[in-house]
Amino acid sequence: MKPSLKIAAVVGILFAGISVGAYTLTRYPVLISARYTLTLATGPVGSDGQKVLAAFIRDLSAEHPLIRLVPIPTDTLSESGKALMEGRADLAVVRSDDEAAANGRTIFVLRQDGVAVLLPPETKIENVSEFAGKKVAVAKGFDAGLLRAFSEFYGLRGADLIEMPAAEFGPALKAKRVVAALTSGPVGPGPIPDAFAGIRKSFKAKPSYLDIAETDAIVARVPAYKSVEIKQGIYGGTPSEPDEAIHTFAVRTLLVSRASLPDRVAGEITRLMLTTKAKLVAVLPAAGQMEAPETERSALLPVHPGTLAYLNGEQESLLDQTVNVYWLAVMVFAILAPLVGWIASRRRLRRSHEEGAKLRRVIELVRLAKIGSTMQLSAADAEFEDITECLFERLVTGEIERDHFQFLERIIAQARATIARRLGDLAVTEAQLKANSKPRLVSSTQTDQPDPAS
Repeated sequence: MKPSLKIAAVVGILFAGISVGAYTLTRYPVLISARYTLTLATGPVGSDGQKVLAAFIRDLSAEHPLIRLVPIPTDTLSESGKALMEGRADLAVVRSDDEAAANGRTIFVLRQDGVAVLLPPETKIENVSEFAGKKVAVAKGFDAGLLRAFSEFYGLRGADLIEMPAAEFGPALKAKRVVAALTSGPVGPGPIPDAFAGIRKSFKAKPSYLDIAETDAIVARVPAYKSVEIKQGIYGGTPSEPDEAIHTFAVRTLLVSRASLPDRVAGEITRLMLTTKAKLVAVLPAAGQMEAPETERSALLPVHPGTLAYLNGEQESLLDQTVNVYWLAVMVFAILAPLVGWIASRRRLRRSHEEGAKLRRVIELVRLAKIGSTMQLSAADAEFEDITECLFERLVTGEIERDHFQFLERIIAQARATIARRLGDLAVTEAQLKANSKPRLVSSTQTDQPDPAS
């Protein structure tokens, strides 16, 4: 086999091996590496989400699982989304209304921040639409995106929204400076029940939650938000609050991955989030808001296929992954083997044609050695020398067998010997012809002698 063909075959095999290895590493890293390291943009240090994830990472490190997470704190959740979009992070904590949530793949829901509308005792307001033209208190730190969606849908003017600390809701409502109060926070313990308790303390009577009846319409206008339900009695108390389920809408804080994250890794992260949730709740109550994403494949924000496979019980086992890689290797080999064989056969065919042409030329030169002229014989001898050098090079590279080389070498040697004899004979003949063709010189003494007849 020629060196070029050998190099091509080796390069092809190496390329196939590297391709299979890269595919296996990205799609099935567990088959190659015992650990898989990922960077995680966690959001602002000290936030509830960052604390939950920090505890989650510590728990993972203690158990030494397949996944190793390296946290990257960011100033805002928006910065986390940018880190994911720019490829500086494999995972990020982002809001559901962030562009990164739509471009990435959801792994887990960390929390949901909803809107709560609080009314004073004995109010006659029954629908948010009645707020038009009236003053409404808004808690400081109210989620800007939720407030914009709420006020635009109901046509509330900015001048009618009065920002104040949630602790001042009670006095403001009691003084009738506002007709209602808006607050946002987790759909669970947090700012919402705290604001409710503050109003009840000011009135010494029970306030009420206003159901947002148009929740579905709001979500239809802003699909990044989700229609949620504040369940009856979720805030506790005696009697428990709220006394009936309240409809509202919320923005979700999501753990999102890059789209190319391997399915097995995404499924493993989902499994670990679910299994460690119970441990984290005992230390951080905020972890109780964590939940798996919806399994509907038609969801606006795409859920990672690996997460869906795990939640639906369709995740591939290690054996399945090994078999997949095996069959992938077989298919690559099945494609490359005929290709390499075809290239080799073409090379052999071309080499056979070249050898046939050279052999025919050798036969022509052997015939010429017996009948050619001096000039033809000299050219044939030089050509025989070139052919011998070419054959020797091909012998060294393994392109021809030694027996074949020796056979041709003997023929060429005999032909060159014939040429040498023929050149010698032709030289002698030419010399004789030259000698015979010279004119004979007559001496002067012979010309001066008298003719005997005279």
